[in-house]
Amino acid sequence: MGGNSPTRWAHGLVPGSASCIQGWYSGPSRWALLILLLFVAYDARAQTRPEAGRDQRRTGIHDGNLVYTRYSNYGNLGSRYEPPKMEWPKGSGTWYGFEFIMMAGAEVQDANGRLIRVVSENYTNPGSFDISPDGSHTYGWEPLAGYFNPGAANVHNYPAMSHLAETWPRAWPHDYPGPPGSRDGRWNGEFGSFVRADQESYYVMDDRNNDEFDYYPFIGSPQDSADFPSGLRGLGLEVRVRGYQWVSVQAEDILIVRYDIKNISHKLLRRVVFGMYVDPAVGGQGDSVDDFADFEQVDDIVYMWDRDGIDNRGRPGVGYFGFAFLESPGDPLNEIDNDQDGIVDERQDNPRGIMVAGQDEIEAYVDSRYDRNQFESFYGALSLRPAYESGMWWTGDEDMDWVPYLDANGNGLRDAGELILDDTGSDGLAPQAEGYLGPDTDGTEGNGIPDEGEPNFGKTDNDESDQIGLTSFVLRPAGNVSDDARTWREMEPGSFGGSMPSNLAFIYGSGYFELPREETRKFAIANLFGRDFDDILRNKRTMQRIYDADYSFARPPNKPTLTAVPGDRKVTLMWDNRAEFSRDPIYGRDFEGYLIYRSTDPSFNSIKTISDAFGNPTLWKPIMQFDLKNGLSGPHPIQIGESGAVYNTGSDTGLRYFFVDEGLDNGRTYYYAVASYDRGYDTDFFARGLSNKDKLTPIAPSESSKIIQTDLIGNVTFVDRNTAVTIPNAPAIGYVAGNIEGELEHVGPGTGRVDIEVVVPDSIRNNAQYSVTFTDTTRSLLTKGIRIEEELSGRLVYEAALFDSLDLVTQIREGMRFKIYTPEAAAPTLYGWTQGTSNVRASIDLVESGRSVALPEDIEIRIGQPGTDTSFVQFAFEQGIPVNFSVTSVTSGEPLEFLFEETAQPDGQLSAGDIVTIVFDISGLRFNLGWRFTFTGPPGEQAIMPEPGDVYALQVSKPFSSLDRIIFKTKASSIDEVLAQNSLDNIYVVPDPYVASASWERPLFNQTGRGERRIDFVNLPPKCTIRIFTTSGKLVQVLEHDSAPEDGTESWDLVSKDGLTVAFGVYIFHVEAPGIGSKIGKFTLIK
Repeated sequence: MGGNSPTRWAHGLVPGSASCIQGWYSGPSRWALLILLLFVAYDARAQTRPEAGRDQRRTGIHDGNLVYTRYSNYGNLGSRYEPPKMEWPKGSGTWYGFEFIMMAGAEVQDANGRLIRVVSENYTNPGSFDISPDGSHTYGWEPLAGYFNPGAANVHNYPAMSHLAETWPRAWPHDYPGPPGSRDGRWNGEFGSFVRADQESYYVMDDRNNDEFDYYPFIGSPQDSADFPSGLRGLGLEVRVRGYQWVSVQAEDILIVRYDIKNISHKLLRRVVFGMYVDPAVGGQGDSVDDFADFEQVDDIVYMWDRDGIDNRGRPGVGYFGFAFLESPGDPLNEIDNDQDGIVDERQDNPRGIMVAGQDEIEAYVDSRYDRNQFESFYGALSLRPAYESGMWWTGDEDMDWVPYLDANGNGLRDAGELILDDTGSDGLAPQAEGYLGPDTDGTEGNGIPDEGEPNFGKTDNDESDQIGLTSFVLRPAGNVSDDARTWREMEPGSFGGSMPSNLAFIYGSGYFELPREETRKFAIANLFGRDFDDILRNKRTMQRIYDADYSFARPPNKPTLTAVPGDRKVTLMWDNRAEFSRDPIYGRDFEGYLIYRSTDPSFNSIKTISDAFGNPTLWKPIMQFDLKNGLSGPHPIQIGESGAVYNTGSDTGLRYFFVDEGLDNGRTYYYAVASYDRGYDTDFFARGLSNKDKLTPIAPSESSKIIQTDLIGNVTFVDRNTAVTIPNAPAIGYVAGNIEGELEHVGPGTGRVDIEVVVPDSIRNNAQYSVTFTDTTRSLLTKGIRIEEELSGRLVYEAALFDSLDLVTQIREGMRFKIYTPEAAAPTLYGWTQGTSNVRASIDLVESGRSVALPEDIEIRIGQPGTDTSFVQFAFEQGIPVNFSVTSVTSGEPLEFLFEETAQPDGQLSAGDIVTIVFDISGLRFNLGWRFTFTGPPGEQAIMPEPGDVYALQVSKPFSSLDRIIFKTKASSIDEVLAQNSLDNIYVVPDPYVASASWERPLFNQTGRGERRIDFVNLPPKCTIRIFTTSGKLVQVLEHDSAPEDGTESWDLVSKDGLTVAFGVYIFHVEAPGIGSKIGKFTLIK
């Protein structure tokens, strides 16, 4: 049938409308022209559809929490071919299924007027494809172009994922609120141009290739009647798919997937069903014969379990797995309150409505249009709804939670400084949010009305939908779903039951709902895991509350950037402070501390040993914790969800940015993470100064994620910024650790102390010369700033405008830890007569005056003949007192002015009872006062007055200042060849004997089999050749070792040069090192 078939045009105009068909043939020409113009518009739209097809297919991995799985950008979770396949917990190797296939179907009339049921899906099981006869394409979903980076920078070829900016397209298709291009270079999130979860994914697909039936969703387009590959067929559905994972322990067992189904065709779809085909394998491949499944309609959950709880490798502990509707497709057109929340036909694509001002007016409006009792039963008291409390409600915000700003003074107006809450503008970012770039260019920020893209309104308000819920659940044998009629029967509402086959699968669904042209329905599922049914049900109910509150998780701080340096039986960890500048959109800057984790498995499962009240492992045990000194310590007052578990907030240790983990096994692989965490919130935090915000919702602390990806045999494929993988090893023979060469050279008067500790010897640079200099205040020379520089290159190592010794000592810079102590101010340390026999004493202090300064200079008072000097006078008409002494700054070598006060006989002679006060910085009538010397005689003794030649000296502590400079040189780690030649006998093999395995070999987490085999040659020279022979002299393998001085280890995987696993027995090795010598030894492999 051709594309201009009158029958198809008639059916395509308005399905079932005889009057429109008649009008097409017999109406006035102006109507025909109008309809023709509409067809041209439809045709233009069809022509501009983005490219879609098999060449756009990509797979990615979600591993943002304990759920570890592949997914595909054509609607499938898990994978038929590639692991991980719904693995939980991550790193356990326990899989729970193959593929989980998203399906959508509708009842339509084909071109011949027959009622048919069309289902779109993309099952990839061989032999079960819903595929065209010529094998060119499948009848189902294909991904749209433009939603991932097709370039080489996307090294894993993933769909777009939030934590991997290299997967993002250069320019996002304009499918978001706000001007085109406003999200380029940023994450195109559901709630704005930011990442809401800890890990998100996003792709778009449609069913244009589903040309199995004579149904044509687009009217008048040349592509309307075309077949693959140019046709636009299927049901005319476009689906936007988003994956969400949170690391929070409340959601760590859950992967949320959100499907937004839009009818982009030219036809109304009256009866639509949405669902999923589930092909489970609870316990892994080959262990599906004892799988069971059931459903709970009250909680909209379907679930599975393994009868004996043992996986396909004989390991106990297999848990429960299920799917739950967090949101099912709503039907806002049936005039029924499907979700019994007191609101009939609420929806997420409605306009903002009218603004109702005043609480009495709001209450009257609600009473006239809502079922008040049902509404309050569902949402709580009307008086507690945010919009009611604010006294300003836009009726399009049906659940009444959009509030534009925090009206702190209650005047009904947004005044300067009042916090924007939901009136963020189309990008979803308020001024206080991290990543805020300024007001939205479309004028939507702070305009006082709800706009699309803002929190708690429209598409971003998860609880504004009249939901249908779970309406079908059918058990069936695993296999073919290509029969659309059968699949429809299994999905349609009221279908519950089926048999329990040996190879179990099932289909669940939600429907019917009507889907008019250009409208969207939402479908959000939670993929849930738990230890048992109670655990999985708790997880679902917890996640439902969080989902209904628009994913109201507190945002954990940003992840620090971690560096790990291996050493001999130790690893040094160093990280930055970027996490401390994180800003939670609700709780503000609430960073609290760092948790340091070490594990021997990449998923950190082995250290998840802190249980909740139900006995479920909940928290990881750190090897060290550093937290702010702010008075928050010990168990947090708020438990984590309803688990009964609480965070340890720390011990007020103060922050540090390095940690040396010692006592490790050389040769073993260690996995490290430094996680940042916030302080949560409780009702008294504002009063205690722990938060600058009052009356927020109490919440437990949140912690950043820690992700290390490995392949099936344990090879690391991805390391997140706050994680590290490292192997400590013994250094090469002849190794001399990097060090500071000679003594520190100090030039200047400062009396502080400088100690430099070499923490990471192999980071020490060779022949470098460093200087430490300071800035200061005025004449008091108080230490103000510090600068550490490598002088030969001019490289800045550290600089701070305000010197903080505690900050500096918590960091490692170029392998060194700087411990610098400087006095806060000058203070007397040593004083008295250094020459002469006088017993006259002096007390030294400062005059109580704003002009007094603790002068950081050593001072001498030298006794001479009368008239040696004259005291200072303030006014010109005054005369100074001639005295028999002079005052000199030993530090500067300059004479000092002084005031002289005689309390006994005024004779100009320094004696008991006299007072000498230093005067400096004289400028006209202005001057400052320095140290005051008050001389007294010895109690009960005859005073012996000073005589010419006597010297009274004062020494003071002096802060480091611009006059000080500390210089030192470093020498990098190296090899002493003489020492190496004398150490060749230290070369050996570990373990020896090798009995079936070595303790440091990587466990095989994700599959069965032998796994890694490895022995290590240790204490090798930096460069050498290792030859391995049988006892009969046959060459087995040659290993070339070429490494840095700090690594004296070479591993052998027990594979010969011919690629064969070697036999057990005794072997000879020969190590040859040019310029150093050789060593012959032996080792034994025992089965």
